[in-house]
Amino acid sequence: MFFASYSGPSMNPTLREPEIMEVVPYGNHHPHVGDVAYFLSPDVDQPIVHRIVRITPAGISTQGDNNSRIDASLLQPDSIKGRVTAAWRGQKRRTITGGLAGRMTGHWRRWQRTFRRVMTTLLSPLYQSLSQRGLVARMMPHRFLPRVVTFQSGGQERLRLLLGQRIIGTYDAQAGQWRITRPFKLIVNAGSLTGWQSPVRSKQHAELKGGRP
Repeated sequence: MFFASYSGPSMNPTLREPEIMEVVPYGNHHPHVGDVAYFLSPDVDQPIVHRIVRITPAGISTQGDNNSRIDASLLQPDSIKGRVTAAWRGQKRRTITGGLAGRMTGHWRRWQRTFRRVMTTLLSPLYQSLSQRGLVARMMPHRFLPRVVTFQSGGQERLRLLLGQRIIGTYDAQAGQWRITRPFKLIVNAGSLTGWQSPVRSKQHAELKGGRP
């Protein structure tokens, strides 16, 4: 068994940053549909964690629980380095299901994503109006508002927006903007986060490295 840190949104909410994953090599066992696999893809230069959704003689298909499409590349068994069996957040350990139970979990996650997409389309005009006006954000007590924190992932410093222990926003350095998960734009004043887009580290930025609001 070995450990690896998880980053990215593709397996939310099954896995979330900055959890630590337990990965068990398959050894003499074979991967199963429904397993959350840790593998090397020919398309990227770093390991990926996605769920196995199909196994055929031509190869193994994978898909992130939070992704709408199956990964383009077929994997060969030797590309899969192990199965994610658990995730750690601090001292709390969660079991990650595989096999038949994992397959059902994957189906349920994709159904949830489809439902959210439909509801988002229907409620989008109202949501946009409320988030732009900032009415909900102004009504929230200060102690319940999200906070910006920084942490190291993949050798890089990343900015995240936390509400309690949940990551509700990420800063996209390439696009130069914050990406806030719905429906949390209702309680986030995007204008107040503009100061965090500067590459110059401010005193406040340095203080937040320790996770203090």
